[in-house]
Amino acid sequence: MASDGTRGGARADGQRSYWAAGERVELTPSSALVAVREAPGEERGTAAVAERMAGVAGAERVITLPDRGLVLVRADGGAATATRSTEGILEAVEHDEHVAGGPTVFETASAPGVYLVPDGEVIVKFRQGADDGAVQSVLARHGAAVVRTDHPEPGALLVQVDDDSTVDAANALHDEELVEYAEPNFVQITRPPGPAVQVLDSVPAPARPVDDMSALVRTDGGTRDGGLADPGFASQWGLTKIRAPEAWGISTGSSAISVAVIDEGNDVTHEDISYRLPGFDAYDGDNDPTPAGSDAHGTACAGIVSMRKGNGKGGVGVAPSSPVLPVRIAKGIGGGNWDTDNAKVANGIRTAVDRGADVLSNSYRLAPSTAVTNALQYAATNGRGGLGCVMAAATGNDDVSGVDFPARLSPSIRGLLAVGASNEWDQRKSKTSLDGENWWGSNWGPEVDLVAPGVHVYTTDITGAAGYSGGNYVTDFNGTSSATPHVAGVAALVLSVDPQLRGWEVEDILKLTARDLGTPGRDQFTGFGRVDARAALEAASRLWCEVTARVEFISGKAFMRVDARLFNPGINTVRVDSFTLRSLTADGTSEVDRFEYRPTTGDILLPRSGQEVRFNQLLLRANGTPQAWSYRWAASWTYTFWRPTGPGFPLNAGTASLDAAMAGTRGQGEGGSGDGSSGSAPAAQDGVATADGEAVRQTGRRTITITID
Repeated sequence: MASDGTRGGARADGQRSYWAAGERVELTPSSALVAVREAPGEERGTAAVAERMAGVAGAERVITLPDRGLVLVRADGGAATATRSTEGILEAVEHDEHVAGGPTVFETASAPGVYLVPDGEVIVKFRQGADDGAVQSVLARHGAAVVRTDHPEPGALLVQVDDDSTVDAANALHDEELVEYAEPNFVQITRPPGPAVQVLDSVPAPARPVDDMSALVRTDGGTRDGGLADPGFASQWGLTKIRAPEAWGISTGSSAISVAVIDEGNDVTHEDISYRLPGFDAYDGDNDPTPAGSDAHGTACAGIVSMRKGNGKGGVGVAPSSPVLPVRIAKGIGGGNWDTDNAKVANGIRTAVDRGADVLSNSYRLAPSTAVTNALQYAATNGRGGLGCVMAAATGNDDVSGVDFPARLSPSIRGLLAVGASNEWDQRKSKTSLDGENWWGSNWGPEVDLVAPGVHVYTTDITGAAGYSGGNYVTDFNGTSSATPHVAGVAALVLSVDPQLRGWEVEDILKLTARDLGTPGRDQFTGFGRVDARAALEAASRLWCEVTARVEFISGKAFMRVDARLFNPGINTVRVDSFTLRSLTADGTSEVDRFEYRPTTGDILLPRSGQEVRFNQLLLRANGTPQAWSYRWAASWTYTFWRPTGPGFPLNAGTASLDAAMAGTRGQGEGGSGDGSSGSAPAAQDGVATADGEAVRQTGRRTITITID
């Protein structure tokens, strides 16, 4: 293990630190929080300690962590009352026989706003093949007692040390030759990157740009996508912005593709969310991910992914047919803050992968952690039977240059996407953007991959009085927390179209099909742009056929004049092996005419090259005369495809270099489609998709009626 020659977590200049994912993370004692606990021999619990500290600093400044046996007191160095300063609080503790000082609370520039409490636990993993006797000798030398084995990952040990020397012990173990890594299992007091609701009720919502919502909501109560109207749908500007309703024409998701919402728990009884159960509670170590109290953040994220479509309740999720696998990693402790630790988060991620999650939605921020990094890498390499999970992670809400962990890992882990927030005007959400929420903004930096809607988001709330709104839904969820499940939902749609896509292929598709915003090309503010669900699903389909037909009369007889093209909007290389277009009798039972294309070697369509196979001005016999006519057609095709040989976006690089060579996994497919006058359809992924179209004109009518069977 690499070492800088220092021990005990302190450099020669006195700066304390710990190791995470091979890098030194510097620590600074917090001037904002002081940890206290019961004095030895006391048996009244943390509630009594909290009451005593409320008398010192004020009840609003006391955070109770009963599961940890700790009470955190928020200091105020500028307060008029001296006892509210860090020094004043510590002095009050020293003179109170019922209360004792707790471990030093740390902060780090690597995770602004996250407070780290070293509570006597260290995660240590020895190198593979280390002799058990030698392992025990190392642990004994550092006073480490094993609490749990193979946790939070196989081969890792959760060990107990004296809480006053947690950081020292972790660094000393890190320096051992037999140790692969060691890190303090910090209690992390963090705030998820959304919702940013500090002054939500005092700022009027600005007028929003006009989207094509009128084209989606019909006057008869239905929707253009064919689903029943859900009352909240008209408020979901984000769905229209990312073209989700258009994507639903291809897929609404699949019950076989699930999204793990890794958060503070989910209301699994909610009327409008599809769940895959059992869930998992990494905080308490059981299979009940029900949130505590009003911990509604996870339920809101879950609704963005998978509110049911067409049930007449609430709104619609991005992938309404894909269930949510709820995973609880944290507990709310008031003021929008969470209590969690490295092992709980890593265990939650790994369990989601092991239980078959296809996509992971991560709307939280932490201080850097080797265990969490390893868990996300495990999802990328072992998830989905080795194909790799797709992961979306929030960039943060501080409106600064600096992407939160774990989103900042996106350049180094395949399939992990760092997601920022955009608004109705396709701006990066900032304190000065047009949406009116002037108290927060989406973090930026070179790690940003995509942006998605992150303001004024309609979604689910905890059922009943708990949660954000006192109802079953909330209308103004926000933050990069809300942008992240939008991207996770689109990833689920993509995998529903092609479940065999590797995680990095989904990443490539989402980046390549994003709607570019701001400065042309990838930039540090919006990455590759705003996620585009329809374009992503078109790219996930291996071959598309577009047919335009019209009636034409020659010598008093009806014909069809047809233009057709086959094209490849995706990341595969595709060879067109055949194309057949047939005209049919009005009832569709018999063939009238046929066009067949059977190339000797097939036409190669390179990925995203604009190459196509066109058939212009085809003429096929139809039915009837100018006085009474009809036409009906059906098209079918076969193709061979080659998956990419490797990712188009190299790790730690932001430019595309898709390999168009025909190599790697090969497959074949067939497809068929029909539409009365014009239309397009993807090739079926497996088997043959069949449909046909009909256009009829009858004597005495002034209009042409078109029906689709």
